[in-house]
Amino acid sequence: MKVKAFIGVAGLGALATVLIATNPDQEQYNTFAAETLQNEARAAFCQAEELDSWLGDLGKALGDICETAIEQGTLIGEDDLKGFIEDNTERQNFGVFSLYTTQIPSIRVRILGIFNRFIPIQQTVG
Repeated sequence: MKVKAFIGVAGLGALATVLIATNPDQEQYNTFAAETLQNEARAAFCQAEELDSWLGDLGKALGDICETAIEQGTLIGEDDLKGFIEDNTERQNFGVFSLYTTQIPSIRVRILGIFNRFIPIQQTVG
C-alpha cells in the first residue's frame, strides 16, 4: 500500500511541476491578446468579401489595404496594443495556472492560462 501512495504522491508532484513550468506569464498573454484583437479587427473592419461584392474591385482594394494596415501595425502598433492590454488586464497567478481578466471599455474577458495555452472562459458585454 505504501508503494501505491508513493507513486500517487510522486505523480501529483510531477503534474504540479509541469503545470508550474507551463503557466504562461503576462508577456505571453499580451502577445496572445494582441494577436486575437488584430484578428477580430480584421474580421470586423476589413470584410473583404462583403466589400468586394458591394463595391467590386474598389471594395477588394479597400479590404486589401485594411488587411495590410492591420498586419503591418500601421493602424495600431503591436507594442502599443500590448501595452494597452497589459494596462487593462489583471492577472491572478495561482502557480499552476493563471486567470487573466481584461476590461476594455464595454467588454470584459476572462482567460485561463494553463499548459502554455489560453482558454477563453467568459466574455461579458456591456
